Amino acid sequence: MKNIQYPSRFFLGFILMAGLLTACSNHAPKEAKFIPKDASAVLVMDPKSLHDKLEKSGINMDTLINRLFQRNAVDTADRAHFYEIKDGAGINWDSKIFFFGLQNTDQNQSNATVMNLIAGLSDASKFESFLKKQSFFLNKTVQKEKTYSYIIINSESMIAWDENNIIGSTYKSDIKPVYDTVAMKFIVPEKANTEKAMKAEVNKYFTQKESESLASVEAFGKMFQTKSDGYAFSSTNRYLSVLGTMPLQLPKLEELVKDNYIASTLSFEDGKIVATATTYTNPFVSSLLKRYAGPTVNLSLIENYPSENINMIMMASFNPEIFGGVLKQLEIEGLVNNFMDKTGFSSQDLYKTLKGDIAVVVSDLHMPSKDLKVKNDTTLTIERKSMGKMVFNAPVGDPIAFAKIMNKAVELGYFSKNGNVYSAGKLLSFMGMFVHADEKNLIIASDSLTYAQYVSNKTKAVISNDALNMFRGKSTIAYFDIANTIKGFLNNQSGDYKNSLVTAKETFKDMIISSDNFDGSTLKGKFEIRLNNEKQNSLVTLTSLFTDIAVDMRMAAKKEESEEKMFPTGMPAIIRTN
Repeated sequence: MKNIQYPSRFFLGFILMAGLLTACSNHAPKEAKFIPKDASAVLVMDPKSLHDKLEKSGINMDTLINRLFQRNAVDTADRAHFYEIKDGAGINWDSKIFFFGLQNTDQNQSNATVMNLIAGLSDASKFESFLKKQSFFLNKTVQKEKTYSYIIINSESMIAWDENNIIGSTYKSDIKPVYDTVAMKFIVPEKANTEKAMKAEVNKYFTQKESESLASVEAFGKMFQTKSDGYAFSSTNRYLSVLGTMPLQLPKLEELVKDNYIASTLSFEDGKIVATATTYTNPFVSSLLKRYAGPTVNLSLIENYPSENINMIMMASFNPEIFGGVLKQLEIEGLVNNFMDKTGFSSQDLYKTLKGDIAVVVSDLHMPSKDLKVKNDTTLTIERKSMGKMVFNAPVGDPIAFAKIMNKAVELGYFSKNGNVYSAGKLLSFMGMFVHADEKNLIIASDSLTYAQYVSNKTKAVISNDALNMFRGKSTIAYFDIANTIKGFLNNQSGDYKNSLVTAKETFKDMIISSDNFDGSTLKGKFEIRLNNEKQNSLVTLTSLFTDIAVDMRMAAKKEESEEKMFPTGMPAIIRTN
């Protein structure tokens, strides 16, 4: 058991060390040559940038490690392991660390998920010696290829390195039954040789041409022109392999999917964490976004929400005609309308139903309670109280198209109709939803009182002006009051992680996500987490939370280990939990 757990402890220690130490030119960093062009996603950390921000505030690595063990000073083994990775493994902590994943299809047609970590080396021989000293690697053989060395940890994970870089990889194959149309039964494919496939995958990283890697993608290299603490990159190209397996081949679907990229940066600033995202669209998508440009969010939809304790707001504004534009450009509008002919309405009826403005507000969140009540006949009943309030509002676009859709929904029993007003049917009523829809608005509320207060226009939502200013002029926004939400649940919280929740409430203020309309070449978005301490660098502020979480995790793990010794897993659960 100890040997099995060691690799996870090694990688966990490595990643945590990177986080604790923890992004520039016109070209992608040198590590990009290892990352295939079809990688699903890439995450990058710059430990040196993060380390410099901590050092500037008087926090060094030793201080952080001591905080991790402040409640458990007698346990020195993990502390020593941390320092060994930091000082004795030959790892270059001044270089960027890359995480990337991709999807493969094995020879048996099963799907495989490959996750990889790339880090820099300052001394390859020192790193190899470090591995050989670890107990788990004592019986493992270091194997040599032309340009790199590697150790197979098990059939699903390995570590490879050359003079300058380490690549740690895991390869998980997901076997799914395949339906044989001739035999008319499902056949389970034979298990793939994951070790062979993994070795071939890693070999590709070290031998592929630059044109096959992200080093050749302009959007990837351009991302590093902005100095940040972290980066993220994703591409729609990962879906191309799926298109060929689709039973219905759409004429221009590949044009829609190919070569769209999202490049993001992450920075720890004073009082806030800021991430930006830039979406580079291909000519096919760009032409659609230009032709069907959307409006900005309609703030009047939330200004009369009846609460002083708003937890969450989500809003979007778009031009519904873009859905018709996509169908036309893909040359499938006629096909879709023929398919929908029996329903009594067309695809145009669907996307013209709503105006294109949507608003959702959630408030007064708390742990749901149960009240025990005794009736006159001494019957005991349980009354459940809701965990909060909610309003969803979507203004109607074309009233005629809206009536067509809603009348069909009435036939199916989802809604009921009285005159020109639609209300919840049996299913939605059973779920506790209140619905009011007419030729102007479709409104769904958590209860009738919240709805009545919302449409009375006599109440005013309590939202900070600085948050509202960040909403204006955006095509989509999402707002989350972190502190207020944690406060609503904290009073009823007990257990291993209450210390972390208390620290989180004192640390975080709120989170705001927004995106702009298409500017002619890109779509830009912003993600911002604001902290209560506006003067201190957010990374420094977060160290207290990180260390509390790490300590709580360690204490919870030790508690579980102690319970395992006292109550073996074979004991009934009711004994183990009481």
